[in-house]
Amino acid sequence: MTIKEFVLKNKYQLIILLCGILAIFVSFFYIGYSSELGSDATEFKQASEFLSSGSVVSPQILINRVLTSPLFLRASLLVDLFTKDIRVSFSIVNVLFYLMLIIAFYHLVLEIYKEEKVALISTLLVVFNYYVIDPGNAHLADMSGWFFLIISTYFAVKYFNTPNKKFYFLSILFSAIGVLFKEYGGLAIINLGLLIILSDFSWREKIKQVIVASLLFIIPLLGWHIFAYFKYHITYFDKFKYVEAISSAPGYQSKSLIIFIKILGWLFSVGWIAFLYGFWKEIEIKNKNRLKIVIACFPATMTFLIWPAITERLAVILLFWLALIAGFGLSKIRWYVLYPFLLTYIWFNCNIKILIAMINLPF
Repeated sequence: MTIKEFVLKNKYQLIILLCGILAIFVSFFYIGYSSELGSDATEFKQASEFLSSGSVVSPQILINRVLTSPLFLRASLLVDLFTKDIRVSFSIVNVLFYLMLIIAFYHLVLEIYKEEKVALISTLLVVFNYYVIDPGNAHLADMSGWFFLIISTYFAVKYFNTPNKKFYFLSILFSAIGVLFKEYGGLAIINLGLLIILSDFSWREKIKQVIVASLLFIIPLLGWHIFAYFKYHITYFDKFKYVEAISSAPGYQSKSLIIFIKILGWLFSVGWIAFLYGFWKEIEIKNKNRLKIVIACFPATMTFLIWPAITERLAVILLFWLALIAGFGLSKIRWYVLYPFLLTYIWFNCNIKILIAMINLPF
């Protein structure tokens, strides 16, 4: 295959990668990247020092970082063998996962909608979303969790469309690995289970496959938590109780309907218009197979509400679902409306910090 043939065959993926690289530059140099670590990233740094040198850390670090993100920390320490700067290592790991995330999302949309145009537009809505390219996330583990959520969901949808058992096991495998990078990474096991339930298998086969998938996912996770309990004397219940305690502290953003609306508003900004249009078109077209997939993938996106506190970063798992449908809606409009809309969306997200400061609603 010549270079020209390769470029023509993979032009949309190359466009996405180029846009992803552009978004990284925008994030670092326009939105404003700082090598200074925020509170969460500082905890990751302390956790990595604990794992590499055995330094003393507080139970808070063990609960919040070592317990929940062991593979992310190990991956960052591996990169740190070359960079000798854990801050740079965190950033490199997250940038790599960001690029893999957007390519995985492109293939997920393509598997669902079977149209490259839809996949390209939906992915661009993710590529340039502020809460995905927020420079603060360069020092956090979120990107790896999002990648494993998307790639595992891709294999789950692939299995739904093509009942080949290798896709079933790949979905389980990436979910089991992903949850040890970041909790989000394991949510695709829910998608797999619901897609199996909505499939054409017999109920006996459905129950069998859901049970097997659950066991294969839980066994390594349970094994890690048992190990952590005996080695560090901590459990995930400690993590949940800790977050619940700080969430109720004075001055902390508490759960409420108004906060929920504000978070979702900023999360997808003008993209909500495209989502509503895409949702209407989905109902109008009534592609039953696709509707099953879209419905099956929705419950996992709302699990962020279980957490004691809600933020835009946690709600990003919903963004992927919104972008999926919004991209479909935008694919149905004229180019002279599509291009200005995408430019408005990108401008809005690149300037969201300024806009938040300007609007600054008193509630």
